[in-house]
Amino acid sequence: MSNRMMLSVHTIGKGLEAVVAGRPMLVGTGGLMLELEGKTALVFGVASEESIAWAICEQLAAAGCKLILGFQKRFMSRVFQLKDKLDAIEAFYPIDVATNELTAEFFTEWQAANPGAKADIIIHAIGFAPKECFDRPTLFVDNEPMNTAMTISAHSLQRVMRHALPHLASNSSTITLTYAASTRWVPNYGIMSIAKAALEAWTRELANNVGPDGHRINAISSGPIKTLAAGGIPGFDDILYHVERNAPLRRNVTQKDVAGCATWLASPMSSGVTGQIIHVDAGYSSIMVPDSISD
Repeated sequence: MSNRMMLSVHTIGKGLEAVVAGRPMLVGTGGLMLELEGKTALVFGVASEESIAWAICEQLAAAGCKLILGFQKRFMSRVFQLKDKLDAIEAFYPIDVATNELTAEFFTEWQAANPGAKADIIIHAIGFAPKECFDRPTLFVDNEPMNTAMTISAHSLQRVMRHALPHLASNSSTITLTYAASTRWVPNYGIMSIAKAALEAWTRELANNVGPDGHRINAISSGPIKTLAAGGIPGFDDILYHVERNAPLRRNVTQKDVAGCATWLASPMSSGVTGQIIHVDAGYSSIMVPDSISD
């Protein structure tokens, strides 16, 4: 019996899940396949099961992708605990985007184990700033912590893309993660606001660099989500409460919300989209004066 004859479809929210030969596969509305079966995704930024990057891994795996994870050594034990949770994970390799040499090592190890392998999808979910970037006004942050934040959270997209370029499959899609503080002031976000603004500028710049060869780069601007990284931002729970009260959908978004958008961006269904900042924030970015001002 052919796969087409074995295909059953049932509604899951606004999308569809198909069961082909007993295995779930994500399909688009109207029954259109995402066409991600057998594609290879390089995923950078999984730190724990709560990571947005991990939710993206789960969605890509459900769509049929093979996953290669780059991990920071400080998160090695956490990441390795996840390796048996997704059969789609084919390998893990360490990466440290703080330096050009340690970034190159990831691609060297990957290619040594898989000569000539190509990546169809890159997930750049990397962000870090030392505590000195949060415990004082940005006016008084010294150059060293500032440069660390900018290098890892913004400039690393350029570094990863430079090393990935020789190994990209035709019509590849790269997705990075940003936040609305790139264009608006957010309490206690500090230097990371500047880093996210730079990351978005890199998204536009790099999209135009690689676009003539058919490669796409986009950024998802997520609403606030409680993750390991967010735990270091003072007053984060207050931000979550404020967004939930005032976003048009009256809720915060989840890792799965962001992962759904990332999966669409990874697929040919978004083939005409590049250089864009796409908001997945329950509509909060559309608000200027929140309802709560009347309280």
